[in-house]
This record gives sequence, C-alpha cells and structure tokens, in this order.
Amino acid sequence: MWHVKGRNIVELSGQKFGRLTAVSPTGERNVHGTVYWLCRCDCGSEIMVAESSLVSGSCKSCGCLRKENQKKIGGRLHRVDGTCVEFLEKRKSRRDNKSGFRGVYQMPNGRYKVSIGFRGERISLGTYGEYSDAVRARVEAEQRIYGGFLKAYREWEKKAAADPEWARRNPFTTKTGQD
Repeated sequence: MWHVKGRNIVELSGQKFGRLTAVSPTGERNVHGTVYWLCRCDCGSEIMVAESSLVSGSCKSCGCLRKENQKKIGGRLHRVDGTCVEFLEKRKSRRDNKSGFRGVYQMPNGRYKVSIGFRGERISLGTYGEYSDAVRARVEAEQRIYGGFLKAYREWEKKAAADPEWARRNPFTTKTGQD
C-alpha cells in the first residue's frame, strides 16, 4: 500500500533500503504529509528519513555512503580554491541545459544571461540579445579564466613533481582577470 498524504502509514518495519533498515514510524510528518521513519544504517547510525525518500531510493544511507564515495573520488581529483582541475579539463553540458551551451541561459524576456563558475563562485558575464554574442562571451571567458588557470596549474604541477620541497614552499594559488 502506498502512503496517501495525511492518511495511512505504509508498513516498512524491517525492510532494507540501500544501507538503511526501517525500524519504526516516528509519528512526525514533513510538509507534504509524508511520515518520517526511524532507520538504522549498516554503519550503526540512526536517522529519521521521510517514507517517500526511502521508497523512491533517494536516501540510501545516513550519509556514510556519500562520504565513502567522496573519499574514493577525492583521491583522484585536484582542487584548488574551490575549483576542480579535472572538471575544467573535461567540461560537458548538463543534461538539463536548454540553451545548448554551458553557462548560457535564456531569460523569459528572450535575452541570454551568461555566467561562469570559478573558485566556488558564479561570475556574471552579462546579458546579450543575440545567442551568438552570449556564446562568444562565454568562450572568451573560458579561454581567459579556465585556460589561464589550467596552463598555470600544469606548469606548477611539473615544477612540484620535480621538486616537492619547492612545491611545499610555493603552494599553487589562483588569479583571474576578475581579481
């Protein structure tokens, strides 16, 4: 039986959802009326999870799974000031991109807003009436910001590999045309 807002509670006690085992309903509900369940994670932690998150599979652990995955990935990625070097090198458009070009968004008035992310911040590159002008602004910003950063990082990386003591004394720092 599926949960109907404000009505029946589905019996989930003892069922496994990823690493979580549903223990008991708490009597609390979220803003949508979904019951929260007390769950025990395989790691031993106990957390409250909305029934809908358990059933849909959007919540699979207490957070330990995410931490483990981040450790695995983190060892292969290089971050500098909130920027992941590998993500810049292998940029691709998001699946939900509607304009066809990363960082270019069509506004309700038909104009195009352009931005670029760098060092954990979103940098606005302005708005443009023509799509081609918006794309050009984005490409120029990528070349100036990402290209300059990647070139400088790879040069630093070569020096660091050759002389770890030099790398320790000279940590890599970023500068952009926005500084």
